[in-house]
Amino acid sequence: MKHDLLGLSDKTFYRKVLAVCLPIMLQQLLSTAMYMVDTIMIGGLGDIELAGVGAANQLAYLLDICLFAITGGGSVFMAQYFGKKDLNGVHRMLGLCIVLALGCAAIFLAVAQGVGGFCVGLFSGEAAVTARGVEYLQIASWGYLFKAIIYPFGAVHKSTGRAKLPMISGGIGLLVNLVLNYCLIFGNFGFPMLGVRGAAIATLIGSAVDCGMLLLFSYLGNTAARAKWSALFDRVFTSIRPFVAVSAPVLLGDAIWALGMIAQNAIYGQMGTDAFAAMMIVGTVDKLAFILFQGVGSAAAVVLGNTLGANEEAHAHVYGKRFLRLSALAGVLVAAFVCTLGVYMPYLYTNTTPATQGLAADTIFVMGFALPLWAINFTILVGILRSGGDTRAAAIIDLVPLWLISIPLSLLVGLSWGLPLPYVYACQHIAGVVRLIFGVRRTNQGKWARQLV
Repeated sequence: MKHDLLGLSDKTFYRKVLAVCLPIMLQQLLSTAMYMVDTIMIGGLGDIELAGVGAANQLAYLLDICLFAITGGGSVFMAQYFGKKDLNGVHRMLGLCIVLALGCAAIFLAVAQGVGGFCVGLFSGEAAVTARGVEYLQIASWGYLFKAIIYPFGAVHKSTGRAKLPMISGGIGLLVNLVLNYCLIFGNFGFPMLGVRGAAIATLIGSAVDCGMLLLFSYLGNTAARAKWSALFDRVFTSIRPFVAVSAPVLLGDAIWALGMIAQNAIYGQMGTDAFAAMMIVGTVDKLAFILFQGVGSAAAVVLGNTLGANEEAHAHVYGKRFLRLSALAGVLVAAFVCTLGVYMPYLYTNTTPATQGLAADTIFVMGFALPLWAINFTILVGILRSGGDTRAAAIIDLVPLWLISIPLSLLVGLSWGLPLPYVYACQHIAGVVRLIFGVRRTNQGKWARQLV
């Protein structure tokens, strides 16, 4: 029916969407809840500790983006191989992702251990903030190696309809992290009071538990990831050329985008400790708001990838338009929630200064108006365009507005004109309108719907 814009009568489509969307959303909800409690605990030590850990985590954030890009490119192939019922292809791509992810994590670990002080110092001119950040980074950075296993195995499960497995393992790891945070940061239950170092130890052990549980689930159950390690790494580089053709724009684009986000955070850091600490609180609401968007966008990548792999391009075009409408609806619903309730979140951080709380609340209100743009753009760039390997167009649409609009405006408004944080944050999202115009146009052209395997 023409008026059925969301295809609500197509129960098969929505069963596929929910099978991917719900586990990813639940995983993100758990992660965000734990992150929120984590930052509240660290914020209980004061603004300096909160800003220091936030600065240290910028390196982990950049690594996450790189690993997401590596496994995101691999997921495109895994989804299409699985649509063709080619498990050998899935295994080869999993092995390649593991090798590349471990290499990337090793580089980031070396940087953290070797020049961690320089990296943290980019985000604050205060020696006390840098010292707390380095203290955290020296311990927590060893968890990068566990992430290099978590990301590829999580990607293969999400691409093959078993998204609940990384959700469960991630939930267990986060729960361990939360309990250890409570014990080690403040010295509860007879544990030593370690402050920032306690938070780092908890993060490291939580990542190890997540990794171990995910491997256990992968090999105990009948999953697409269940293969001998020798099979995963046999002729591991035979698929490197098509992988690079699709993944190089993803990796390069995401890395440059992450550098842009780090540059943006560096601008916030130069605006003062209050502003940077406020952005760490805003990041909590950011993650909470993004749960539904990531679920819809990730479902789009998997469902469209499987559909293209099964040689059903006509269905893929119809599904792509449905996902656009779903993401727009999700954006409006979440925006209403953030503008009415999310603005009170900063006041949970009782040990931060009133100035920090006020800046965070005002910035969150600004965020609410940008959320529909976030939702649609994420689905287009990460879900629709990448599902068919149209990664070069996705990278251009994402990066050009960031570097030509967002960052120059933030520098001008924040550092040259000295306006408050909410104004600088608003400038960051003007680029979203440009992304939306070109992203919708590219989607409607239909050039993204290609078979890769």
